[in-house]
Amino acid sequence: MVVVHCGWTNEDAVAATREFLSQKPPRRAAIRDLMKELLNGTRFERRCAADLARRVSAREPAALRAYPDVFIDLVADLPQGEWQARGYLTLAAAHSASTRTQRMTLAALVRAQAVDERNALRAIALEAFGILALAEPELRDEAMELLERSRREGTCAMRSRASRMLPQLLTAELEQGRRRSTVRRNRSARREK
Repeated sequence: MVVVHCGWTNEDAVAATREFLSQKPPRRAAIRDLMKELLNGTRFERRCAADLARRVSAREPAALRAYPDVFIDLVADLPQGEWQARGYLTLAAAHSASTRTQRMTLAALVRAQAVDERNALRAIALEAFGILALAEPELRDEAMELLERSRREGTCAMRSRASRMLPQLLTAELEQGRRRSTVRRNRSARREK
């Protein structure tokens, strides 16, 4: 991963994401560099690497599927001053989490971020909670309530994220209802035979 040391612009992040995703899977060298900067880099390098992890996992969640536990540990352990890296890693973990345990552990951390004094971190937490609720039906009611409240009363960043996440959660809820209905019909048909 190439980090521009005089600054990390959106263009730098887009270029780094393209470079990462252009490599053939399993992308061992790119992942090794990313993890090295997350775990051993300076504060600036960690923020840049976290931003890259967020962008990569949003586009291709399977690319970092082996690392959500590391991301979750970093979210829990990074100092308050590194709130941007914590926020980016929260989103990377939400996208790449593949087990219920990972999602529920992260949900607890996200709840704490949702009441942070920083508007940007609260908005990130809102998005991450929505992502988690897409995969974890147990979190959906809480996520829907949080998103609805944020859509009405939140800051501009929170309203934007709530408006983006609500339709996805509603669609997931409808699909889950359809599946339940199909299962019930199939059971009834089997009983009637």
